[in-house]
Amino acid sequence: MNGNAVKNIIAKPFLKWVGGKGQLLDKFSSFYPHELVSGDATTYIEPFVGGGAVLFDVLQKFNIKRAIIVDTNKELINCYRCIKEDVGQFD
Repeated sequence: MNGNAVKNIIAKPFLKWVGGKGQLLDKFSSFYPHELVSGDATTYIEPFVGGGAVLFDVLQKFNIKRAIIVDTNKELINCYRCIKEDVGQFD
């Protein structure tokens, strides 16, 4: 893919996580803050990212310019960092 081409990729959690929210996303959307839905919020903070179901849902539905993810599992956060830095290594 050249630098001008854009792929329309649907990102989904890359692992299953205990307590995952993937099956509840339709119910959660009614609880998203007005600022997020209206487009006024451009930063998203996920304090317990886990598998990232809510994170990926929010990033694909809203105009988020910055996302901050946190989790107590350091290996999980390291995995997200590796993906961020070089997603191509996982092809």
